[in-house]
Amino acid sequence: MSKKCDHNEQFGRGQSLDRRDLLRYAGALAATGITGTPFRANAASVAIEVLMANVCFNGPLRGIVEREANVVINDGPFQSSTDVVSKLTAPGGTSRYDMMASIVGFSRRPAMGERAGAEKVMPLDLTKIPNVQYVANTFKDDFVVRDGKTYLIPIFFGFDSVIYNRDVVRDVDVDTWGLIFDERFAGKIGWYDVAHQMFLAGGLFLGHKEPEKMDRTDLGEVTKFLISKKKLVRTTYRTFSECVNLMASGEIVVSYAAVPIRSELQQKGYNVTNGWPREGVLSFSQSAYIPKDSKKSDTVHSVINTMLGKEYASNLTKASGYMACSTLGTKELTAEVRRDTGYGIMSGETKFYPFKFPDNLSEWIEAWSRVKSA
Repeated sequence: MSKKCDHNEQFGRGQSLDRRDLLRYAGALAATGITGTPFRANAASVAIEVLMANVCFNGPLRGIVEREANVVINDGPFQSSTDVVSKLTAPGGTSRYDMMASIVGFSRRPAMGERAGAEKVMPLDLTKIPNVQYVANTFKDDFVVRDGKTYLIPIFFGFDSVIYNRDVVRDVDVDTWGLIFDERFAGKIGWYDVAHQMFLAGGLFLGHKEPEKMDRTDLGEVTKFLISKKKLVRTTYRTFSECVNLMASGEIVVSYAAVPIRSELQQKGYNVTNGWPREGVLSFSQSAYIPKDSKKSDTVHSVINTMLGKEYASNLTKASGYMACSTLGTKELTAEVRRDTGYGIMSGETKFYPFKFPDNLSEWIEAWSRVKSA
């Protein structure tokens, strides 16, 4: 076995559940009399501490989860996937929350540890998550598996793209990452203050097919490009709410943005939408996991099952902008709605580039600091 394979197995990479695995679990459930009916605790509602994107409990979503899983959700303030992971790995982090979810690319290595036995999360009992059989095959590589045990399960996905004010941005090429570098909107452009996303977008726009593999020379090229375009930028925002407020006020008219930003602006009545860059939207899935010292794992299993179930999955996009990894989420959507919201990522109709992380991420962060200080 090669060293590369050893590395992949250490971190649960390269191991995933395929469709046959999921069907095998479904068959086992049927044999034991367990169906797709949500797994429910028998006792009174149990309160659990949760840390994931708060929009996952917007509108009707909280009620659906709390009713079906017989639970009370106490969701902590979400900042980013990296913040979730840092809280998991901090002293006492494996007991502070009962359930967490974050982008699988950020989470895989720190959650699993360097080797078997070093995991900071507990293995999941898939017989308590019958709706796992409905996870789309698109996300099979986002199951994190080690030694035949599953630790992380993809539950919803999203994408980053350019967003723009349709009242201002007219008759221009909006389906490219170049929109956030366009001199026609000087002083009205927003960038996201995250090195990883900005260099991926810039690298794709400059023609790098696999920007996460950029060497030092390529990274220098993208850095110079971003510095040359920085004069066009009104601000680099740090939180989604900042971007929403900047777009709503008209201070910016185009921006790098995650899909919940577009969704919130549209729900508030603003004429804002996202482009579909020919270079590909930046896509990601968020996977759920249980910190290893949680005392409420049965209840969390029920919550995960509910979030993969039909009612939650069918309401997720309208309430949050995110999309369900469960195929049950698209059954009642028209082809137009699926296309406009981003479900084309699941079907392959929409060009996308998955979030991938460079081995030299520290160099990217250093380069981003140079962009900001220039």
